[in-house]
Amino acid sequence: MQPTLSKTPFRVAVLSAVTAAGLLFAATSAMAQAAPAQSAPKTDAPKAEVPGPGAELKAPVIAVIDVQKIMQESNASKGITKSFESLRDSYQKEISALEDKLRKNEDELRKQQTVLSPEALATKRRDFEKQVADVQKTVQNRKRALETSLNEAMAVVHKTMVEVVADISRERGANLVLARQQFVLVDTQLDVTDAVMERVNKKLPQVALNVPKQ
Repeated sequence: MQPTLSKTPFRVAVLSAVTAAGLLFAATSAMAQAAPAQSAPKTDAPKAEVPGPGAELKAPVIAVIDVQKIMQESNASKGITKSFESLRDSYQKEISALEDKLRKNEDELRKQQTVLSPEALATKRRDFEKQVADVQKTVQNRKRALETSLNEAMAVVHKTMVEVVADISRERGANLVLARQQFVLVDTQLDVTDAVMERVNKKLPQVALNVPKQ
């Protein structure tokens, strides 16, 4: 009995992989920018000595920073996001072209199933399965490379922000830096976000998104 090319899930699998990759790219972008906002950056401010019994505690000098704003709106972060979206779109076009080719190959193979010998049909089917696997591997490789590069670039922004916060804290004599997202109301005199943003933009105007060649 001659084997037939059934309604294989290959095309659905490829489409699902491409769609998932696009969603994951977008999610990764959002997470990379927003994740540092969960806590205030740690500074390298000098540690206060532990007071002995009966000693007077040093009054806290507080500074507040909107970490999420810095990570999303600094010039370097905007540049990273723009590069990320451009590469993501390029990758998605590449994957879409590969998927179109798979679709055509599948249709052609379906037309040939009545005229090919069982051996020839089995060989072509194995070739087609390998093509599908290669496309899915390409999707994962592209996603992983872009994901890693995005995280590395955003880490540079975060590191620079922490360094700037440490400098401003020392200048203001602040011994406690808190994240703006933890509070409903904050006295503007305590908020150093604008000062940090200005210095981060000056110190780190841009960061390259270095994606390894595939």
